[in-house]
Amino acid sequence: MSQTIEQLCADWLKAKQAEQKANAERIAIEDQIVALTGKRDEGAKTVDVTGFKITVTGKISRKMDWKTWETIKAQIPAEMHPVKSEPKLDEKGVKWLSDNQPDIYKLLPITVAPAKTAVEVKPVEVAA
Repeated sequence: MSQTIEQLCADWLKAKQAEQKANAERIAIEDQIVALTGKRDEGAKTVDVTGFKITVTGKISRKMDWKTWETIKAQIPAEMHPVKSEPKLDEKGVKWLSDNQPDIYKLLPITVAPAKTAVEVKPVEVAA
């Protein structure tokens, strides 16, 4: 027997809530494991206990102030610039070419495949 869209939405919200609760519980357990094993500020530490191999990986987030970088980068030899320049696909440009210049679009070595469809459900308060 198939469910109604309303039942599916209610089930989705219930599952999402359970997922968030499980995620919070997992993070709390991870915090306890780190308290017992210790950690490095950056890099992996492996601990063997009976029946388990635990790897705790410390991470540091580094962010560049790009405006300031532009003003000081000439002071640093180019071969020592800690900056990568990587090609990145311009999705809007690709869509524009597809819609407006199909002959040029056909030349692009692009693989197109459907991605996972996102679903969001929010409860709506009904006025009494």
